[in-house]
Amino acid sequence: MPQFSKYLLAGQIALVISLSPQLSAAGGLIRDAEIERTLEAMSAPLFQAAGFPPGTIEIYILNDRTLNAFVANGNNMFLHTGLLEILETPEELLAVIAHEAGHIAGGHQARRQINVRNARGPALLGVLVGIAAGVAGGGGEAATALIAGSQGAVMRSLLRYNRGEEAAADQAALDYLARAGINPAGMLKVLERFRGQEVFNVGNIDPFVLSHPLSTERMQLIERRVGEAAGRTFAADPVRTYWHGRMRAKLTGFLDAPERVLDRLEGEAETEEVLYSKAVAFYRLPALPEALAAVDRLIALRPADPFFIELKGQILFETGHGEQAVPLYREAVRLAPGEALLEAGLGRALLSLEQPKADAEALEVLQNARRRDLGDASALRDLATAYSRADDQGMAGLATAERYALTGDIEDAMLHARRAVAVLPEGSPGWLRAQDILSLKPE
Repeated sequence: MPQFSKYLLAGQIALVISLSPQLSAAGGLIRDAEIERTLEAMSAPLFQAAGFPPGTIEIYILNDRTLNAFVANGNNMFLHTGLLEILETPEELLAVIAHEAGHIAGGHQARRQINVRNARGPALLGVLVGIAAGVAGGGGEAATALIAGSQGAVMRSLLRYNRGEEAAADQAALDYLARAGINPAGMLKVLERFRGQEVFNVGNIDPFVLSHPLSTERMQLIERRVGEAAGRTFAADPVRTYWHGRMRAKLTGFLDAPERVLDRLEGEAETEEVLYSKAVAFYRLPALPEALAAVDRLIALRPADPFFIELKGQILFETGHGEQAVPLYREAVRLAPGEALLEAGLGRALLSLEQPKADAEALEVLQNARRRDLGDASALRDLATAYSRADDQGMAGLATAERYALTGDIEDAMLHARRAVAVLPEGSPGWLRAQDILSLKPE
């Protein structure tokens, strides 16, 4: 895919996050090598069963504590951290992913856009005004009132399409789960969490219910399909269960208040999941000795685990111990070769040493990370620093322009792209990439 297409996608994602009233509290995208690898490994058999080639569907993690999942801008699937934390089994999470894959396969997003365009008039205008008020005012009560007061006519127009689409996505998801050998009862557990919410006021309903309306008929269809599969044996997958548990433990440690995490885990047996949450919570307090002690116990349990080693490197780096962090990041990269986010962490730690030799290595490492992962804005920021220290201001400007383009700030992206074009050799790869950014918007 051309470089500028990635920038356009990033800008579209930024618009989805900023304009959706259901995402007004969103904290942006989360990038984490371990969690991304876990979701990719878990979903791969499911996507294969659905007929999607590897790499067709991209999964993004939104830092939002509400319960929701949705697809946008083609084959891009978004999962809220709130949903990832609350779903207790991998089968429940895979049911949600399968359902969203059903929407992608059915082309429902495109049809919804057509339906929205057809729902003209004052009611739609009220919804749009409410969304705009939410963006301007931070998504407060006024925006909710505007949307709630005007959405009735639009929702009555669209709901019949949504319910039909939800039923179709459910049936597709159940087929995918069965083909992949995953227990479909997880879907029933997910929907039972939301049963009855449609009788609440809009402000009290989880976003998943608003965007995935439930109905008695829909639940009955799912219950019947799950009942039909009850006689089939679905093999347990302890590996999948293990990594799902680790993902939840990590998210809990990083996203919940550390004091509450530690209080909740007080007296619990020190399983890997408990130790993982504790290590992160201690680090966030901050309580460095306790955090290092917990992560050292994790590493003792799994000495070749790159993500436990990365965590120790992160703790040391972010508490001002860059020299101690560098060898840990090196080991994590060695154990997980080609993992761009780990390489970016190593580059960042090397830059913290502020030594010419380390700066030169950081530049090489960050260039590799950037080639493997075009979507890491933090790595681009560090890459710009590494270029600047190497006195390559043209490439430093390009990396900054790419970072702004990736986060949807097209005006600043173009500003830095112009500066890069003025310095870089005409026709060079960097010059052409800067031209791609300048082509995003007319002069």
